[in-house]
Amino acid sequence: MFFKQISRTIALPLSLIFNQVMPVAYVPPDWKMAVMTTVYKTGASYDCCNYSPISVTCVISKLFERVVANKVRDHLISNNMLHPAQHGFMNGRSTCTNLLESANDWTFYLQDKHQVVIVYIDFRKAFDVVSHKKLFTVLHSYGIRGNLFTCRLCIFSQGVHIVLRLVPSCQIFLL
Repeated sequence: MFFKQISRTIALPLSLIFNQVMPVAYVPPDWKMAVMTTVYKTGASYDCCNYSPISVTCVISKLFERVVANKVRDHLISNNMLHPAQHGFMNGRSTCTNLLESANDWTFYLQDKHQVVIVYIDFRKAFDVVSHKKLFTVLHSYGIRGNLFTCRLCIFSQGVHIVLRLVPSCQIFLL
C-alpha cells in the first residue's frame, strides 16, 4: 500500500536502478531474502498440515521480478509462442475467463448433440515442484537469453530464507 501511495515519486529512481541492474544481470542479495512464516488455514492447530508457508520478500524485488516477467511474456507474445487459449499469467485473462470460455464451448458442443468429456486436473501445487533447471532450459530454447535470462535465473537462485514463526510441533528448517 505504501509503495502505491508514493509510486509517482519513486518510479524514476526505481527505473534508474532497474536499468542499472539489468545490463549487468546482478540482483542484490537483499532483494532475494525472504522471511518465512506460517499462516493457519483450518483444522487442528497442532497439525503442521493445517498451516501454509508464506514468504515475505522485498517489495522492490517483487517490482523488479514483475518487470522481468513482463519482458519474458512480451517476448513470448510478440514471437507467437503462446497458444491463443492460454489464460494463466495473461493480462485480461484469468481462471474465470478460462472457465467462461470453456463453459461456452461445452454448451455449443452439447447443442450440436456432441458428447462432451471434461477432465479436471488439480495443478494447485504444480509450480512448487517445477524443476527450475528444466524451466530455464525451456526459457532458453524459447529465446530468453542474455541479461534478461541471467536476471531471471539470478532471481530464482541462491535465495536466503529465514524462518520467523512455525507451529510448535513442527521442526524448524533454515533453507
